[in-house]
Parts: sequence; structure tokens; C-alpha cells
Amino acid sequence: MSGSVSPVPTPNPDALMFRVNEMLVHMGTHEFKSGDDTTDAPLARALFAHDGVELVLVAPRFVTVRKHTDTPWPHLQIAISETIVDFLESGEMAVFEPATFAEDDREMTDVEQRIVELLDEEIRPAIATDGGDVSFERFADGVVYLRLSGACGTCPSSVTTLKMGIERLLVEEIPEVESVENTDPLPEG
Repeated sequence: MSGSVSPVPTPNPDALMFRVNEMLVHMGTHEFKSGDDTTDAPLARALFAHDGVELVLVAPRFVTVRKHTDTPWPHLQIAISETIVDFLESGEMAVFEPATFAEDDREMTDVEQRIVELLDEEIRPAIATDGGDVSFERFADGVVYLRLSGACGTCPSSVTTLKMGIERLLVEEIPEVESVENTDPLPEG
């Protein structure tokens, strides 16, 4: 059925994941924060029209929306679901205008390629089930720099996810990796 949206709770009480049956983007995730330019991102622009929305993460088969902590979910959840359904049923199906996002085409070292492969195969799918994503930023002096986004960006358990989950796996699997750091500051806790 076109326009089917299923809200799913995430470990972050200020974020909900909205699963859809249609493919929203072919690959990757795209995150927008309140105040970002959404001229070429009609779905994100429509979601930011709702008071209280502070972040939108669009993935192939879900959208994660993070709200301000003082905004209650009940009415906002319904409004967001309706906005996504309206978008899906509009037939527009262009979440982003063509050529909005360019691929990173820099050369990666062997170690960086192994890190990205492990992130893509093992870590990103697990984080996506909670409405978030992780992206590789760089590798330098034994440290992997990542960026947690979506529901994971401000989740109270993001430090645990980063250090006890991602870091542990990368250190075990790739001998050159000594630690993992987030490029964005993580919440205390």
C-alpha cells in the first residue's frame, strides 16, 4: 500500500523512527538540522514545518525525526506521519533534487577501506534499527573518527554505543585501530 508509515520508538526518547515501504533514497543517509538549507530536500523541508522538529534523518526505508525535549510526541507524531504519507502519495518521490549530494571520492587507505567495510556490514545495520546512522570521517594515528547521526546523535546511550559497541568491534577486527572518537560532542551520561 502506497503511503504506509509505521512509527517506531528508539532508545532516544526525543527521536522516533518512521518506517516506510517505499525507497526514499537509493543509498546512504542524509541528516538535516533545524536551520539547515532544505531548498533541495522537499521531505525534510515539509517535516521542519512542524513546530518542535529539530532534526530529520532520511535513510533508504525510514525517516528519523528528533524533537525538542520540551515538545510532546502525541500530536507531533501524528502530524509527522501524515506529512510523510502525503509526501509518499504525492507521487513526487524525489526526496532530494538531483545532484544535491555528491559522493566522497577521496582515495582511502587499505585500513580505511576495511573500517568502512566493517561499518557498512556490521555496525550501520544495527544502528539503523534504532533510527540512527554512523559515518566514517577519518582515521589518524590509530584513532577512528566517526559521526553518529539521527536518533543516535543525542541518545543518552550513544557513549556506550560508541565505546562499548563500535570501538570494541573495530579494535578486535582491525589491529591498526586503537580507539574510536565521535567528531560531534556526545551528551553527558
